[in-house]
Amino acid sequence: MEQPTALVVPSADGVRALRLGGKQRLVAAWEPVLGRAGQPRATGLDLWLVDALPPVGREAEALAEATRPVPMVSDFVRDAMLPSLTCRVRVPYELPVFRGHFPSRPIVPGVVQIGWAVDIARSQGVVNGTFAGISAAKFRRVLQPGMNLGLRLDGQDERRQLSFEYSLGSMLVSSGRVQLGGAHA
Repeated sequence: MEQPTALVVPSADGVRALRLGGKQRLVAAWEPVLGRAGQPRATGLDLWLVDALPPVGREAEALAEATRPVPMVSDFVRDAMLPSLTCRVRVPYELPVFRGHFPSRPIVPGVVQIGWAVDIARSQGVVNGTFAGISAAKFRRVLQPGMNLGLRLDGQDERRQLSFEYSLGSMLVSSGRVQLGGAHA
């Protein structure tokens, strides 16, 4: 029998609790109220956190979106003079990496941030080539579920490099330079 699933939109307090204690602690706090009055609690319910509830009949699509291991990317702005791009990146509430990094305080690892930058830059044509190494990286602030970030990507073809900067408002969150190898197929 398949485990029942529920899509849940956390409140601002819920997001705060998620960031400070992890999903397991957040769900444990909800358990006393998950059932209806006079009925047993919904045990074995698989809860997925989402930004908004989907329209009726689109629940399966929303669940598929919630379980993707990539950020939500929007608002692309290309610089016509340079191989560069700015965009918005939203850290999903649900990422497989949060189960191990760290269950009690979910944090997006630096290697994941770098991977997102390289993947977005390649998919948007800012750079070609495959990841060959990191020449610089600085992580100044912890990235957690639900954060809305700015991302700037600058390709430097002559050096086979990609520079990236994640920001939260005017605050620099992380930055780095990635070396690229042979052509990306």
